[in-house]
Amino acid sequence: MRTARWCGVALAVWLLGVLPGCAQNVIPAPDLAALARAPQPVITGNSLSAQSPQAPGATPSAATPASTPVTPSPATLTSQPAAPFQPPMFRNVTWPAPPSLLASVFYTADDSKGIASFRAHASKVGIVAPQCYSLDRWGWLHGAPPQDLMDIAREHHVPVMPLVINRGFSRWQAHDLLYDRAARDRALGQLITHARANGYIGYQIDFEGLWWTDHDAFDRFIAGLAAGLHRHGYILSVAVAARTSDAHNDNFYGYSGVYDYRSLARSADFLSVMAYPEHNGDDPGPLAGYPWVKKVIRYELQFIPADKFSLGVPTYQTDWTRRWQRVSWLKRVGQELRRFFYWTYHMLAFDGQANAAGPLRWDPVLKSSYRVYGQGVHRHVTWVEDARSFAAKLQLIRQFHLRGFSVWRLGLEDPRIWKILPATASPSGAREMLATNRRPAMITVANRYAPIGLRAFPPAPRRVVHYYVVRRYAPVHHYTPAQLAYRRRLAHERYLAELRARRLRLQHLAAERAAAHRLYLERLAAHRRYLAHLAAERRKQNERR
Repeated sequence: MRTARWCGVALAVWLLGVLPGCAQNVIPAPDLAALARAPQPVITGNSLSAQSPQAPGATPSAATPASTPVTPSPATLTSQPAAPFQPPMFRNVTWPAPPSLLASVFYTADDSKGIASFRAHASKVGIVAPQCYSLDRWGWLHGAPPQDLMDIAREHHVPVMPLVINRGFSRWQAHDLLYDRAARDRALGQLITHARANGYIGYQIDFEGLWWTDHDAFDRFIAGLAAGLHRHGYILSVAVAARTSDAHNDNFYGYSGVYDYRSLARSADFLSVMAYPEHNGDDPGPLAGYPWVKKVIRYELQFIPADKFSLGVPTYQTDWTRRWQRVSWLKRVGQELRRFFYWTYHMLAFDGQANAAGPLRWDPVLKSSYRVYGQGVHRHVTWVEDARSFAAKLQLIRQFHLRGFSVWRLGLEDPRIWKILPATASPSGAREMLATNRRPAMITVANRYAPIGLRAFPPAPRRVVHYYVVRRYAPVHHYTPAQLAYRRRLAHERYLAELRARRLRLQHLAAERAAAHRLYLERLAAHRRYLAHLAAERRKQNERR
């Protein structure tokens, strides 16, 4: 009893000494907006130094040298009151609200209509992506952004993410670049240099027309670019062609086979899936019919996470008409005869009411607008991507909880889309950081259990905030309840599929083991019969003797 009493007293004394210390080691909740305005830590050697934001071209002040190491003081960590116990990696952390806005990317070219549209609607553009750069086979970067566009982007604090294409969309140039290590390194250096000089947030790689056999080399190229750009604080996205199945058809061999969606999504920050054009000259139709786009999304979501899926949306129109092509003389004679009889009938029966432009009609199944005008060989069918079809694509994006959309292109859009377009997904804090071209920060805060590193990427309005706890990666996602239910349902379906596959593998393995066991028993019985036969023969020989 005396020993137990002294143990209780010692435990009480220990608790009185430890609990105040625990209360003093609680980490204050990180405020992302305050981090955007606070001096930015810069890593110099093995220490951290604070650097205040400065205007471009300004020199650092002598009173605050950039090499002065800054160590977080205990007073900074103990300024908040004590909180109830939580796991060490999430202790007293206030997560930001999940983003309810869509990330928008608007492509543009160096033309007056696109720049005028950008100037008029810059407040609704999340990221502007001018198609202004190209890479040749030696890794040299050609091109420059339009100066008017850059001035508008700086004035309205719109992030700029240029497109980089294979020069002339040549598959030979891209092939030589993908298989030349020195050219790939040169390309990475050129991209980083131009990003620093012009204040880009990153790039989008738009390599088209590549051979499908180059998919491994293209994956390595994107992985290397992503690693290098991320190391310097820039983002990388990839424009990919759309597929609806695994079929090896003409689209696969000539256009989309080079893109390994799962590998590219693992390396890049997001993918812009060009869900257009649905039809070509041999099969006229709409640019992006609603059922086909929905089929594309369902297929691509098997490989691309929803928070990295940006749906490519067209805003232009296509005009389908009859065209001349080289055919055999028999077919040509038949076409001339049909044309003659059609022309004769047309002259006798047509009342002459021709509509040169024609009103827009709406297809409720394809959810696309079209107009028909002209007669005979001059008959035209024009499919138009207007505000109604754009609203249908937005509905699909919300239905599947995608990251956002990528619009081709400014200057071709229906002016009415700006009325239904949601607000930009770039928060004001991120826009301020992008305007001053500040680099992403690495903030490290120590608590009582383990160091926690918060790696923030202000330029990218992403749904993931990465926390590193004692070299253990712990991604934390922010989703709405509907998104969470959808992802849980997908995860449950994947779990059931894996469970069925595992059961089939176990059944197959059990069948193989049963067959092997039966074979073993048969061989053992045969061996025993053989030994019995030998024993009988020996007994007979002994009896004869």
